[in-house]
Parts: sequence; structure tokens; C-alpha cells
Amino acid sequence: MSWQAVARKDFQDSIRSKWLWALTVLFVGIFALPLFLLFYLEMGTAPSQGQSGTSDVFIYLMKQGTSILIPLISIVMAYAAITRERASGSLKLLLSLPHSREDVVFGKVLGRGAVLTVPIIIGFVVAAFLLLFTSLSFKFVNFLLFGILTVLLGVVFVGLSVGISAAAESNELAIIPSIGLFFWFVVLWNSFANQVVNALTKYAGLGTEGKYQALLFIKLMNPTQAYKTLVDTVLMESAFQSRLLMFGLFNRQKAAQVLGESLPVFLSNAFVVIYLLFWLFVPVAVGYWAFDQADL
Repeated sequence: MSWQAVARKDFQDSIRSKWLWALTVLFVGIFALPLFLLFYLEMGTAPSQGQSGTSDVFIYLMKQGTSILIPLISIVMAYAAITRERASGSLKLLLSLPHSREDVVFGKVLGRGAVLTVPIIIGFVVAAFLLLFTSLSFKFVNFLLFGILTVLLGVVFVGLSVGISAAAESNELAIIPSIGLFFWFVVLWNSFANQVVNALTKYAGLGTEGKYQALLFIKLMNPTQAYKTLVDTVLMESAFQSRLLMFGLFNRQKAAQVLGESLPVFLSNAFVVIYLLFWLFVPVAVGYWAFDQADL
């Protein structure tokens, strides 16, 4: 299939340009270095959590960092996936071959997604090897789920970036919204969620339970927050407990009382996965539509 050829070429180009090797070294460092420093060089102290005697400590240590680093690395790697070829003129050559614009967009998503996924997997394999030689009990299923969720987060931001790249006319016009969205998700989203819920409470008469549910829903529409709460679900006994962590420390007890230890279906894990995938499929679809209309 034509989009497979585009994806294969994109992956091969990353090998020739050393992108794949650089990312492999980077992710091995990200996932293995904290373990090496903590358990082999005994620098720092493991968290005093219930999971500290198992490999779940790795997830606990890494989840906040991966929720920031993986999106940022994905954006840097993918924001110019199409605009760079558009600027160099190679895009016209690519389209002169039996490739449609649809093939280019989806092939780029798959190719860049593979370039990101392979180094993440290698980083996790090295981390698993190091964990096997520590005093921690290795919980393979939890470790695997964390790896899958981390890959998914990366692919989501690859799709988001490629969608923007498809719609933009230049690298500059692609990087600005990509980095802007990154800061919006990581820094500003919680404030935005609080302001929206306060407005709904004031002007729409939202009740207390509805206020907490609406706040959770808006927060879960942030792909980085969706990722973190799914990771917390791996560590905790229930999805409800993982959602409580999305509230501030002083609001958790009240939220637990109001929500009654139950979640509506739109706050369940299945729907959180859907919210996460929204940021993969919708930007790619919108980017493809804009790219298809563009005069190259």
C-alpha cells in the first residue's frame, strides 16, 4: 500500500539521519538512568509508598516526567514532518509518485510514530533488565501497561504534530501552535478547567456533584492528564482512586464524599482512552483536510 511506502521511507530516513539512534540513546537515559542512580549508586531515596517494594516504584518515579518529556520529544520530532519537505520541494516529488496526499499524511504519522516507538521500547527493555537485578519484585503486567500507555501518549502527540504540520505552510507556522499546545496542556489547562467550571456553577446553576464531575471531565480532555490518570489506575486499586488524584490535596476528601466512590461512565477508563485518542485522530483528520485543500 502507498501509505506504507511513505511510512517505510520516513523510518529509513530517520535511520540515515541518526534520529533513531539519538532517540534510542535519549530514551535509554530517561528510563534507565534514574534506576541506575537510585538502586545501583544509591543516590537518592526511593518513595515511601506501598509500591516501593515492587517495580511499581519505577512507574511512580517516572509518570510525571514522562507526561512532560514524551509529548515534548514527540513534538520536536514530528512538527516539521510535512512542512520541511514542503519547503525543500521534495513534497512535490513525493506526490508525483503514486502517492496521494492522504498517503503522505497517514504515512508520516505511522513513520514518525514508529521512529518514536522503537526507542521507547528499547528504553523500557533496558529498564526492565536493570529492575531484575534490584531487590524490587518485578510486576510484569503493570510494567507492560505503563510502557503501552507511554507509547500511546507519544503516538498521540506525533499525530497531533503531524496534523499541524500538514495544515501549516512552513516550519515556523507549525512549531508555534505545536509548542503552544504543549504549554497549554502542561501549564495552563488546570486553570482553564477551573475557570470553566466556576462559570458553569455561576451562570448555569451547576450543583456540587455536577461541579466535580465537570471538572474531572474537562481535565481528562487534556491528553497528558488522561495519560497520568490511566497510569495511576495501573498503580491503584480502582479508577475512582486514580481520579481523586486529579484534585488538589485539600479537595480530595470532599470530592470522595460528593462523588460517593462511583464514577459515571464518561469518566471511566474506557472513555479516558477515547479522550486520549481524540487528540490523535481529530488533528490528523483536520490536518489532512487542510493539506488536501492547499495549493502546493
